[in-house]
Amino acid sequence: MTCRKIINQSGFTLIEIITTVLIVSIFSAIMLNLFSDSLIKSSDALRNIFRSNDLSKVMANINSDYIPYPRWKASTFYSSTNPTSKILPTGMNGRFYICKTGGTSGPSEPKWYDSADTLDGSVTWNAGVWVASTQYNLGDIVIPTSPNGHFYRCVTPGTSNPSTQPSWPWPPTGIAPVSEIPPGTAQWMELLVYLNQRIGPANEQNNTWYGKYYVVANRFVKFDSNNTIQLITGIDHQNVLEVKIQSVDKNPNGTDQPGEQILTTLFTANEN
Repeated sequence: MTCRKIINQSGFTLIEIITTVLIVSIFSAIMLNLFSDSLIKSSDALRNIFRSNDLSKVMANINSDYIPYPRWKASTFYSSTNPTSKILPTGMNGRFYICKTGGTSGPSEPKWYDSADTLDGSVTWNAGVWVASTQYNLGDIVIPTSPNGHFYRCVTPGTSNPSTQPSWPWPPTGIAPVSEIPPGTAQWMELLVYLNQRIGPANEQNNTWYGKYYVVANRFVKFDSNNTIQLITGIDHQNVLEVKIQSVDKNPNGTDQPGEQILTTLFTANEN
């Protein structure tokens, strides 16, 4: 009896290997074509979120200069000795108010008075008007004794005149600060004009106390009968300041360039 040893050989032939490599190559090329752009840009959305967040912080810093005090709140304790006890009416009437007598505000907003005390629950408020013979510090805010709907920020610290307040012109005849009548030494700038100067000119990059950003538009505007914005040229300022800022991106060489994120805000003054 003859025994035959049968050897079962297994494996891939050369043709099978070549065929497999071709299939894998073709499939890889298809997948790369479909998803390579998504893979390359997969981090763009996250970067855009960070840039948008940075730009929102810049705009929030600008807003904090425009609205220097918190809004009035019902049933809230206010102290006359607390520096934060300066508030703005919820309706932004072009005035701010200083806590004269501490206490708890009422359940509803009071009627605000310019020259008389405003009674609010157990709190007494006074309008934050200019006061004669007073030392003012950089950043202090006042309103004229006859309010015109505009805030004025101290841009040069000093004293106020012993008896006569500045003229508080509006529209201003230029961007120069309003000076106290001698012997007063403080200088003031209307808040919208102040913001306009601080934000910087259009088509320039800024890296200031507000943050890093590009200025797309920083201009005074008005609305015509069709509610369309008209640009005000020169120093003919109106009551609306349009601010449009753009995020900062990086060139391949590491230098800054304007990004994709843009924010626009209208800052308004109320002359009522």
